[in-house]
Amino acid sequence: MALFFQRDASLTVYPETSAGTFANGDTAYVIPLLEGFSFSQTTNSSEITLSEMESTGGVSRRGRKMFNDSLAPVEWSFSTYLRPFLSGTTNNAATYGAAGQHLVDEVLWNSLLAKGRLGEVNTEIESVTLTRGSSVFTTAPTVAFSGGGGSGATAEAILFPTGHADAGKISHINVTAGGSGYSSAPTVVFTGNPSSGSGHSGVAVVGDSDDALLSRGTAAGNADANALIMDSRRSNKSALGTMTLEFNLGSNQLYKITKAVVNSATVNFDVDGIATVEWSGMGANIVSVTDGTQITSAKKITEGGRAADTNNFIRNRLTSMSIAFADGGNSDVSPINDNAYNLTIVGGSISIENNISYLTPEELGVVNKPIEHVTGVRNVGGSFNCYLATGTGGSREFFDDLVSDAALGVTTHDFAVTFNVGGTTGQPRVAFEMPHCHVEVPSHSIEDVISLETNFSSLQSDMESNVPDDFKLKSFGKALA
Repeated sequence: MALFFQRDASLTVYPETSAGTFANGDTAYVIPLLEGFSFSQTTNSSEITLSEMESTGGVSRRGRKMFNDSLAPVEWSFSTYLRPFLSGTTNNAATYGAAGQHLVDEVLWNSLLAKGRLGEVNTEIESVTLTRGSSVFTTAPTVAFSGGGGSGATAEAILFPTGHADAGKISHINVTAGGSGYSSAPTVVFTGNPSSGSGHSGVAVVGDSDDALLSRGTAAGNADANALIMDSRRSNKSALGTMTLEFNLGSNQLYKITKAVVNSATVNFDVDGIATVEWSGMGANIVSVTDGTQITSAKKITEGGRAADTNNFIRNRLTSMSIAFADGGNSDVSPINDNAYNLTIVGGSISIENNISYLTPEELGVVNKPIEHVTGVRNVGGSFNCYLATGTGGSREFFDDLVSDAALGVTTHDFAVTFNVGGTTGQPRVAFEMPHCHVEVPSHSIEDVISLETNFSSLQSDMESNVPDDFKLKSFGKALA
């Protein structure tokens, strides 16, 4: 009789195709686990009972019967370390396809934020980068695209509202349809009053994938050009990317979770620890394999998560944050002050929630099984702790400003919040940028040293936008030793 030990477990993630299967030869990812992982699937049952009065024979039937109605979705959870690294030509570049910046769990981030698999090619217009002119439009101009080799892309211009300091200027561009076949960025044409656009111009960004990856730097450094960058721009989908999770418990025992999807990720950075990510999600079914037969893959990535790869752990003590008004303190948005706040934190967390549910049929007489998932409202937010301290731009001033008469009259705050996990320079580190945050009034924690705990919610600049801008991840790794 063989026993199974948690310490022997390993996890391999296989990104699925749209059909819910893994294509042999595609890249799979071996992800080291921390203690405390779990997966389970239960049944939804119903009960029929008898409850009647006593018969003439002195009998009252009190029977019951149970039925299995459906299988509940699989629920799984595990934690990983947040580990960025630079893949070099002497390491595993050939397996990845190219040297560049990576995260050990980047496949999970992609499933959290997008529908496509990493590296899939798409030639649609994903966004328009706007250069704002000096004068104003009387009505919103029409937006058209010319050239680029593709067709079918449409967009609309949104103006700043009346009363705003930039009223009548273009606030942003919503891409309402991405089109297809664009081999290069087309010209953006504005037509309206004034017809010239008065200096307004736009640059179309052609998407090279339907995944969360914006760019992947190929060198170490502090500039964005040297970072792996993912964001939430592809997260406005009714369904996200699915995977097969393969838990290997040793002794030829495998459990495979099919059509698995990431529901939430929580990044924790307590002062004395190593940066971790708590992952949780659901799946359609658990398959038990007792002969140890793994899914075939020509590319199984282990780099960055091997026992010898020790220089890509992030020390939380180096973490810092910045918080400032997103509009630079313009009185029409947040009439508090023009200062940025310099808060030295002692801990915090960031959570991204997809609020996913699985669709399950409800036919009578059969045990129904989950078929597909759908997304709910995306929630991005978290909290941070800092000591109560004096000084310009310090935590006391931060609290005082938020409870001032001016602040209490603002229905929604507009703060730009950035967490630099691991510091602002050097590698390894990861920056989390949330440009439009609603911040709640901090609460005091009365201990030996008095501290403040602050909750925040990251919001889109426009909740109706087709290109969400409430979350961006920038990862900076160095070559492994």
